[in-house]
Amino acid sequence: MKTIKTACPLDCFDVCSIKVTLDNNKIIDVKGDDGDSITKGFICKKGMQLLEKINHPKRLTSPMKKVKGKWIPISWEKAIEEIGDKLMDIKKNYGSTTLIHYAEDGHGGLLKNIDTAFFNAYGGVAVPKGSLCWGAGIKAQTADFGNVLGHDPHDHLNAKTIIIWGRNPAFTNAHLVPFLKEAQKKGTKIVVIDPIKTATASFSDYYYQVRPETDGYLAMAMGKIILEEKSYDEAFVMNHCNGFDDYKNYLNELQLETLIEPTGLMREDVYELTSLYADNKPSSIILGYGLQRYRNGGKNIRLIDALGAITGNIGISGGGVNYANKYIAGYIDSDYVSNVHSDVTSTSFKRPLFSKYVLENREKIKGILVTKSNLVVQIPDTKKAIAAFSSIPFKVVIDHFMTDTAALADYVLPCTGIYEEEDFIFSSMWHSHCTYTEKILEPIEGVKHEFEIFNRLAQYMKMEDFLENYNNPKIYLERALKPLIEKLGCTFEELKGKRFKLEGSDIPWQDKKFATASGKFELIDPAIEIIYVDKKESAYPLHFLTLHPKISLHSQHYMDVAEGRFPEIFCNDKTMKRWNLVEEQKVMLISPSGELKVKVKLDDGVGDDIIISYEGWWLKNQGVNNLTPEGISDLGDQAIYNNCRCRIEGI
Repeated sequence: MKTIKTACPLDCFDVCSIKVTLDNNKIIDVKGDDGDSITKGFICKKGMQLLEKINHPKRLTSPMKKVKGKWIPISWEKAIEEIGDKLMDIKKNYGSTTLIHYAEDGHGGLLKNIDTAFFNAYGGVAVPKGSLCWGAGIKAQTADFGNVLGHDPHDHLNAKTIIIWGRNPAFTNAHLVPFLKEAQKKGTKIVVIDPIKTATASFSDYYYQVRPETDGYLAMAMGKIILEEKSYDEAFVMNHCNGFDDYKNYLNELQLETLIEPTGLMREDVYELTSLYADNKPSSIILGYGLQRYRNGGKNIRLIDALGAITGNIGISGGGVNYANKYIAGYIDSDYVSNVHSDVTSTSFKRPLFSKYVLENREKIKGILVTKSNLVVQIPDTKKAIAAFSSIPFKVVIDHFMTDTAALADYVLPCTGIYEEEDFIFSSMWHSHCTYTEKILEPIEGVKHEFEIFNRLAQYMKMEDFLENYNNPKIYLERALKPLIEKLGCTFEELKGKRFKLEGSDIPWQDKKFATASGKFELIDPAIEIIYVDKKESAYPLHFLTLHPKISLHSQHYMDVAEGRFPEIFCNDKTMKRWNLVEEQKVMLISPSGELKVKVKLDDGVGDDIIISYEGWWLKNQGVNNLTPEGISDLGDQAIYNNCRCRIEGI
């Protein structure tokens, strides 16, 4: 019997450290690492299910080919030959950029990024840019700070006020909750701002139910009050900020009531909130991703960042505007990983506009290869996404299961999972811990790691340059991790099987030297337009929000939901009465993009005229993106899921 430490590869804030116990080469126990300062001995249900996925009866164990609409198993040799021939044909006769490589973050390990190196060695292909998840906020914080860095979770204990803005860690960041409760016991005020009274809001000291899409209004109102009451940090803004005078002059010209009214909050609420933040320092803001999934999503984040700057809550213990944490990414050799070189002729399209790009270029696009993604249920406007994907003449998906995207493909190649492979897991958006995970189990017969899949393709296609530089997974990891190894002052072998926290990452910007071109924090351009908020249109008077569930990471855990089960929607009693609804009633939601059969649930934590549901449902249960609109945000080419309006009709 032995115990091995590994880590969760899910695209999650926590990226937990996991202890796996084996007996006779069989896993008999999986639990959180009680010696880890983040995991502290527990992992969520999603992490516990990693083992279940390895042994799942629906797991693919052979390459599959669709023949006359039916799936048949084929050998790896035949799959590599047929796919390799088609890739060579596409490049020779149409050019490499007529092939799309669509990848997401279904696995947070470094080694599976071999796909990027392969397609750049192929000559460059069409790739998505932008984000379905966090792009507007990343672009916004990069503009303000020059990089996207967050405080170590332990530093939150030094705050006197913590604002959780548009985030529900009780569902999506479980290990943040103990830090919040420990801080609360020490006297820290926990404040939640959200259109939904979430599970996190239920234990907060203050809760402010802001209307959807008005976070930027609220941030401007708070900024105006801070300026008028002279509670800003004059030394910080004079010495470390660009654009303060323009920011101040712009807000001075706005009427406070004009900013407060759209938020749905009372004037006294906004003054109370502002005082909690500006007068009870150090104050920390912890941001979620929902408030940047709007047309004005980037501005929302930049306006909130500005609050941190003008109050001097940047670069101090217990402060920060924490959106994500890309600290570790700075110690990965991204040039080597991406394999960009002079012969690469890649083109790009905006990720949320995948369907538009494909349908407008259907004569040109000859193929697509999908990795780490179930894109047809994640892309907005599901019907359009299905039509676009189905229109591509050659489609290959690499996955563990016959997902909805895989089911529409021509070939599906089965890949290994976290316990069957070694990897370097560094994908937390919250902390700066990383783990070199060891292989615990031999892969199930018939599945292969992506590294082997792409090397087999390269061998068949005689891609000599790729094979020279990317033929050994351990050499790949060692070369990619060279900057990190130098930072840690260790050897590559000393990384294996261990979890590391990067020193010096606890409090970003302590030296007040920002990574912007000016070296200063850049306050948002003063030409801020009053953010437009959709009025209640007669055809679609309800706001539809799709939240992250507690039970799944996007679509990864919805596979076993019974076919035909209706997704649940949640609304408050006032909304139910207005629409003559009762609990458990089945109704139809209609948006400009499509329709969705749902079951009604009561939740008085939901704001007025708001319907919420949880994303990730597979097509057999319709999927909430049947309703969401195609479009992009002001910054970062971000999907605008939350700019979704709907109405209710009977079935």
